[in-house]
Amino acid sequence: MPLLDGKNGVVFGVANKRSIAWAIAQAWAREGAKLAFTYQGERVKAKRRGDWPARFGADTLILPCDVTKGRGY
Repeated sequence: MPLLDGKNGVVFGVANKRSIAWAIAQAWAREGAKLAFTYQGERVKAKRRGDWPARFGADTLILPCDVTKGRGY
């Protein structure tokens, strides 16, 4: 049985396929984790959004997360 079978994970900060976040996502998926991804900005969304479901499953959750657009706390 894979080490992370039945576990869920959120991957922040995947900028490209050379990023540490991408390598971590692949390792988690290999070990059976179900993943959700966040992206920062429309540029990253356009580049990556098509790749993630194809690689990690059609039900992969993909959400925007841009901490530079905070409420000014």
